[in-house]
Amino acid sequence: MITDTPAIVFKTVSFSESSLIVTLLSEKHGKIAVMARGARRNKNRFGGLLQPGAILEASYYHKSTREVQNLRDVSQKQPTWRIQQDMEKLAIGLAALELAEQLCHEYEPMPEMYRFLAGFLAWLHETDSSPRFLFPYIQFRMAQISGIGISLQLTEYGEHKQSSLVPRTRDSSDFRENHTVENHTVNEPKQEFPCYLNVESGAVAVKPDNGLSFGLTKSQSEYFRYIADGNKSRLLNTDFPVPDIKHLIHHLDAYFQFHLEGIRGRRSDAIFEQIL
Repeated sequence: MITDTPAIVFKTVSFSESSLIVTLLSEKHGKIAVMARGARRNKNRFGGLLQPGAILEASYYHKSTREVQNLRDVSQKQPTWRIQQDMEKLAIGLAALELAEQLCHEYEPMPEMYRFLAGFLAWLHETDSSPRFLFPYIQFRMAQISGIGISLQLTEYGEHKQSSLVPRTRDSSDFRENHTVENHTVNEPKQEFPCYLNVESGAVAVKPDNGLSFGLTKSQSEYFRYIADGNKSRLLNTDFPVPDIKHLIHHLDAYFQFHLEGIRGRRSDAIFEQIL
């Protein structure tokens, strides 16, 4: 049966002298592997579109008894080629793809993950903003989509505040920018700190619980406050201390590893470290 579906390229692996095995996140079937016969030849029907992060309309021959499907044709759904030309964009794009690929299961549709990742990649292609501090937000949203979301239990002006940060629409509104936002540095927070990432209970709170917890610095706590406030432009325009962002990424990786089996380190981190 021929299946036509939007899809995102996770990764490609060479197979024989002329072909590729391509791992896709398809809107219809979730994560699947397809054989792109002849894709390594100079002249091929795929036109060089099978690059990690490409957003495509894919057509493949689907057979439920086959582990690797045969790719029939692809066309570009949204351009993402500018990502390949910018080191910062490429690094965070590859890290996001690698994390999403680990969180998706074969033949298990994850339409929200597809929409989020497609919106992010389309924004990354178009934006003039630096995405270097955005990866903890990507981790936060992917945890949410995967069913292990982190509850933000922050106190502001003496009141309890909790946010699940559910996207307002199904398009790329997660990454719409406010172009009037100026650059910021992290100021003194509005509340008493420190805050804690409580790994076992899945909450950022002003007190640690009895399980595994990471104490957060002021800037890390402020990062979560911007998320809770829906203020993603601040994530792009605040000059966070680089060591704090690196440690926050590692804390969130530990969160994934605690709650999900089989989560491993990302190969793309070697590239990602260069932009921080």
